[in-house]
Amino acid sequence: MGKVNEKDKTGRTVTLTRVIASFADSLNVASLPKKNKDPNAKPKHGSNFILVTGSPDFDSNKAACISAMKAAGVEFKRGEGWWKTLWEDKPDNLSFKKGDRFKTDAGEIYKGYAGNLVVAAKGPGGGLKRPQVRDRYKKVITDPAQFNEIVYNGTLCDAIISFYGTENGGTPRITCSVEAIRSHQEGERLGGGGVYVDDDDFDTLEADDSFDSGPSTSATKKPASSDFDLEL
Repeated sequence: MGKVNEKDKTGRTVTLTRVIASFADSLNVASLPKKNKDPNAKPKHGSNFILVTGSPDFDSNKAACISAMKAAGVEFKRGEGWWKTLWEDKPDNLSFKKGDRFKTDAGEIYKGYAGNLVVAAKGPGGGLKRPQVRDRYKKVITDPAQFNEIVYNGTLCDAIISFYGTENGGTPRITCSVEAIRSHQEGERLGGGGVYVDDDDFDTLEADDSFDSGPSTSATKKPASSDFDLEL
């Protein structure tokens, strides 16, 4: 079950559960977006995470993200509703998006994105560092060359992410960093502010891949009904 991570007292950090990793190649080798036109831009580590509509943890993951984006807006002195304004009016300035917005140069929606929600996250330090990567048994993977065997495009995973407000480059926005990823090492392959992470941040996977995870105290506060009125 997705939840707000209580280790970060700002409320901006979330543990996503049973989401799908995409564009995870840059966890190993940093890369630049294909549409980047800045000659001074530095390659970044990161990954997208797909929240699949109708999946068991979709609602809790979405609620946790909304709660964290509200906290990020408050901390950035833009208010709880800033994320919703960006969602509706300036989606390019929000790291939480409709999957249908992610398209190839030919205008086709990426495989697995249609009808879902997506969080685009960079590694720590603005993407200059790699996030921590763990296998399904929560063992930390120290060799980056193994990252894409553990977390491949399409793998089911849990991820600890943090939303935060920034205006680097002169554009106010809510962006997202990924602090750690725990792969379930299952799933169909697809094409193409942080916290200290320890074993207790991820649930133990049983043989049948079931979960026994209750929401954190901060996640039990019910968001307003309008927060869930997101047309996909």
